[in-house]
Parts: sequence; structure tokens; C-alpha cells
Amino acid sequence: SADSPAEVDAQVEAATAAGGVPDPTPKQDISGMMYGRSFEDPDGHHWETMWMDAAAAEQGASALEQTEA
Repeated sequence: SADSPAEVDAQVEAATAAGGVPDPTPKQDISGMMYGRSFEDPDGHHWETMWMDAAAAEQGASALEQTEA
């Protein structure tokens, strides 16, 4: 995982600069709560990197727990 959406982009850019293929799958951007991208390395392995706002995720989990109770 990454510490910010900018770090996710930087990781994909670094992989691309090293011969990788950026974004073989669609980017994931969930309204400021989660951001993810993927890349394929020169050997054809698929990697994903992501960032998640822990506070927003916790808030979402709390709301879900309340609806299930």
C-alpha cells in the first residue's frame, strides 16, 4: 500500500520507467476514500498498489455495522 494517491501514481510511474506497462486494469478511485492503480512488470507479472483513507474506511465500517444491528 501507499501513503497517498500521489505515491500510488509515483510507484506506477517508476514501474513504467523501468519497462513496465501502466494500468493494465482500470484505475480505482472511490471518492477520496480509496485510490488504486496497477502495472505489469517486464516479466509479465501483474502488480497493484493502493491507498486508503483509514479514517474514511473506519467511518464506513461503523455505518455498515449500525445498519446490520
